[in-house]
Amino acid sequence: MEKGIKKIEKDLLARHADDPIKLSKVHRYIRFLKIDLSCDTDIDKDGTTIKIENGTQNFLKQHPAIATKLSISKEIEKLEDALGIKIESEPAATAPSTVEDKGRTSLI
Repeated sequence: MEKGIKKIEKDLLARHADDPIKLSKVHRYIRFLKIDLSCDTDIDKDGTTIKIENGTQNFLKQHPAIATKLSISKEIEKLEDALGIKIESEPAATAPSTVEDKGRTSLI
């Protein structure tokens, strides 16, 4: 994935080479992508929960990387908007929600 980030960085730097403000946003965007990738690696390695041992107490807690991913995902979206990056997503498959009955449709 690191190669993908390098390609994105190269493309964005070329696209915004003449605007110092956007260059700063490009660098922040790439930094956030690397942090996000690092969080993914940590979550894959440790799982979504971690075991905490405090003396005789043991309990499970959400992996701290999940909270980090959630907080930086908002920043990534803002930077994508500011840089004019459009993320193409596949249209969601929808199930038919109506049933035809004598030429009428009704929700069931």
